[in-house]
Amino acid sequence: MSDSADRSTWHNVALTIPFPSPANAELVKRVVEVDKPLRPSELSRTLTVDGSSLIVDFRARTVAQARVALDHCLSDIQLVVQTMHKFAPKAERDEEGEKEPEAPSLEVGLKGSWDSVAR
Repeated sequence: MSDSADRSTWHNVALTIPFPSPANAELVKRVVEVDKPLRPSELSRTLTVDGSSLIVDFRARTVAQARVALDHCLSDIQLVVQTMHKFAPKAERDEEGEKEPEAPSLEVGLKGSWDSVAR
């Protein structure tokens, strides 16, 4: 695998995820960064916090590796966000004006799409 040494040809994926506060972004970063990439010779991931945003940067040898790593990372982030939301002190949920907490979702465009399905 001589091409894995030449990282200039690798694929780069970067995303910025906003959070309500810098503390939330830092907490998610600390939880997610524990899970290191399985093949560091073929994939690198960098997590940084800028203000209240979590910045995730992937560099992968193949597009497929980048896609899988991104999917895995977003699943991890979603789980952490849902856990934070579930166990947030009641006062924090009340400040947000929520009557009954609904689990947050990172799924764009899908939330509420099942409303019209007969149950």
